[in-house]
Amino acid sequence: MMQPAVSRILQVSASDVGGGAERVAMDLHRAYLARGLDATLAVGARRSTTDGVVEIPGAAPRLPLHWAGRMRRRIERLVADPSSVVDRIRGLEDFNFNGTREVLSLAPHGSDVLHLHNLHGGYFDLRQLPRLSRAVPTAVTLHDTWLTAGHCAYTLDCERWLIGCGECPDITRPMAIPRDSSAANWERKRGILRQSRLFVAGPSRWILDQADQSILAEATMERFLVPNGIDTDVFMPGDRNEARRELGLAPDALIVMYTAGGEFPNPFKDTTSALAALPGVADALADRRVLFVALGAGGTTPTDPRVMHIPFTESPALVARYMQAADAYVHMALAETFGLATVEAQACGLPVVASAVGGIPETLLDGETGVLVPQQDLAALSSALISLGADADRRLTMGTAAARFARTRFTLDAMADGYLAMYDAMLEDAAARS
Repeated sequence: MMQPAVSRILQVSASDVGGGAERVAMDLHRAYLARGLDATLAVGARRSTTDGVVEIPGAAPRLPLHWAGRMRRRIERLVADPSSVVDRIRGLEDFNFNGTREVLSLAPHGSDVLHLHNLHGGYFDLRQLPRLSRAVPTAVTLHDTWLTAGHCAYTLDCERWLIGCGECPDITRPMAIPRDSSAANWERKRGILRQSRLFVAGPSRWILDQADQSILAEATMERFLVPNGIDTDVFMPGDRNEARRELGLAPDALIVMYTAGGEFPNPFKDTTSALAALPGVADALADRRVLFVALGAGGTTPTDPRVMHIPFTESPALVARYMQAADAYVHMALAETFGLATVEAQACGLPVVASAVGGIPETLLDGETGVLVPQQDLAALSSALISLGADADRRLTMGTAAARFARTRFTLDAMADGYLAMYDAMLEDAAARS
């Protein structure tokens, strides 16, 4: 474990509870506190009681606030800044969050570095980025490609972000806009980034390569590859039979687990392919029961008895327990910067079948700890699952290698060390410029 020169760290994230980006920021915050560092995590929506987490004033209303609370905060925003509504109607991304001006003051003892995570989601004024990045050495971790495009979190197969956006093929793609002002949004971001000085980090080479081709390149002082880490004291192999007894799962079934889209489906995930593969896999493996477990599922109860929906849980231990009970894990996506779930599943000793998009290929060893398949290729997905389902020895060999690979490459300590090394480089750069 490295001993950093930095001691005061201010991170900024949309929330302290949520998806992959929020989890990474929170895991880092806890790791810094555990190492005795003066760490502050400033968030748009605070939902935990963790020490050092503070809320940025004036953020837009976010779930899971009750509808009355969301309405109250919308009215408060409208009264405080009517221009936010005007911008929204025009299709411009909403940067009207005055609380961003106070971000640096939220760290009680000041900060040596400022570390930004996802800046979309209704809480951050991107126009403050030039001022902030000149006031304190500033880094941004790219959890998606929003910063480089005219509105969307992922551009998928559209390459208009390379030439200025406009003529957007899908304005409803998150982060959605009501009319196509993607060119204006792209141009506004380019102007902001040209005035900024940023150290750019990414959990995959894929996302860093995207950044190198984008409007972010002009603002980049130095780039850092820091893979995301997981808690290997939680995500670890366990007794499969015991886990199934505890969770009420069939002891003799072939259990294939995947992460579902939740109550609000993520258009960048491909749970459709996972479900579509079920009949063919079940038919090919007719000598035993096949059960697909959808973790984090919402909505209606499945009518197919071979599918089990498990509601979303914020408990990593419960997620790990379901993984320990499974035989294989499926992670199909249309876009993905990293893929935390693929690493967590491997750490629990599961072979993973995943789509070869974005940064996913960097999270597993194809043919050794899992199988990569082309995105939305139902035949390849079904074939991989049938092959694994029919060969218990292969599942065991791959699962053992997967657990070893994850524990070697993707730990919380390794992630924290990587970012602390980046902070030290930021301070060295600042000292050389002073």
